[in-house]
Amino acid sequence: MSEEKSEAIDLGSFDFTPAWARKSAGVSVDHGRSGGGRGGDEGKDRRPGGGKPSGDRRRFGDGKPSQRPFGDRGRPPREFRAPERPLDVDVKVLPEPKALGAIMRRIQQDIHAYKLKELAYFFLDNPSSMLLKIAPRIHEGESGGERQKFHQCRACGFAAIDEGDVAAHILSAHLGDYYETREVACEPPSGNFNCVARCGLSGELLGPPNIHEFNSVVREMMRTKYPNMTEEQYRSHIEMVRDPEVVEAWRKSKTSRTMFFAKGADENAQGMTREQAEGDFKRTILASLIDSPKNLSIVADVALKSPYKPLSLAVRNALEAEMRNPYGICFALRGAFHHRKFKFFRVNDARGPEFVTNIEYKEFDATHAIPELAGAAKFLAEHPCLDKSEFPDDGDFEKHLKWLVSTGHAIAFTNGVYSMVEKFPKYGPQWKKRRPKNEAPVAQEVPEQPQPEAAEQQEKQNTDETPAQLA
Repeated sequence: MSEEKSEAIDLGSFDFTPAWARKSAGVSVDHGRSGGGRGGDEGKDRRPGGGKPSGDRRRFGDGKPSQRPFGDRGRPPREFRAPERPLDVDVKVLPEPKALGAIMRRIQQDIHAYKLKELAYFFLDNPSSMLLKIAPRIHEGESGGERQKFHQCRACGFAAIDEGDVAAHILSAHLGDYYETREVACEPPSGNFNCVARCGLSGELLGPPNIHEFNSVVREMMRTKYPNMTEEQYRSHIEMVRDPEVVEAWRKSKTSRTMFFAKGADENAQGMTREQAEGDFKRTILASLIDSPKNLSIVADVALKSPYKPLSLAVRNALEAEMRNPYGICFALRGAFHHRKFKFFRVNDARGPEFVTNIEYKEFDATHAIPELAGAAKFLAEHPCLDKSEFPDDGDFEKHLKWLVSTGHAIAFTNGVYSMVEKFPKYGPQWKKRRPKNEAPVAQEVPEQPQPEAAEQQEKQNTDETPAQLA
């Protein structure tokens, strides 16, 4: 096999190379390609990245136990609200295209066989690698005009039911995409100030409460440092300081101010305050970034962060159902892999786990093979699910195994074990056979042809034998 280096995969904050595909799979039959190596635990239903089986998985979200609606003595709390119900929608779970492309390139460049269900759980373990198709359910008697409406940010896919929530998100998250800030020198504020406000949480001076921009300063503090607080909560932490020295310290610190400029503006452009920049953004840009689709197409981790709880609950429920049985994402992966002409096979029997690979497998014919290679193939056939720790103490076995794998006569699984190709290759601990430590591959027996001289001598001996000797 020619040496070939795997393409580096880096899609944002996630590495879409499965953790079990970063290590060597037993012998280095992949010539530098990443392929796997979890050792001899092929019987366990492992998940890429070391995840647990679906039954042990935590729910999507913070995993906190649900609270009882009433106290221990049956008394309702002061403010009891019924739990919100999930939005009445259908959620289809699909692989995100960039993540899917990275996985397919990995399989194309690899000699290993990947379990389809493990690939499905790799996507499910990474919400950024799943694309959700969300459509409102139409019940009998409803008209098209009664369909649930969605609003979505065109820039990042953030979605909500209330258009105002999407507008607030765009203003907070994407104002910086169109405006830049510069520090502009200015004269210290003039006037008589009797006191100055100070943040009780950070100790930062906010300024006198009677200056024009005081409310803007408060909102900026909330936006940048305390986004989870309401304005009322934050203002309860503001204290007034009447010390003249503190007031003077605030005045001297205000020799520059942050101004907003449209990106690409020249140095002589007039700056704007944040409020002015937000007003300009609302008038000229905001509407173009809001979409109102009939059906949502959204990445899973973005959908889970929606401020509209019924939507995020519906998404969470769909993902948990897929965790229990990844039917939908397996169906989507199977179709994508078939399109790329990948090969599928099942192990053990017709209902065994399904695997996908880029290798064209074919059964081994020992008729014309050299005895050493035939012996290695026979040994692997008699010891399926062989891992590196069980290799014979024979340096040639590893070389022959490389050849068998590279030519499609043996299967290299991503957990580091090997089996010979057959109709239903063997996979799992049930096929393990303990062998003596020093047992070595037995070369295929080839009938020995007699030499010409020996053949003539044997024929002469048979002719010279008397009837008595033959009796």
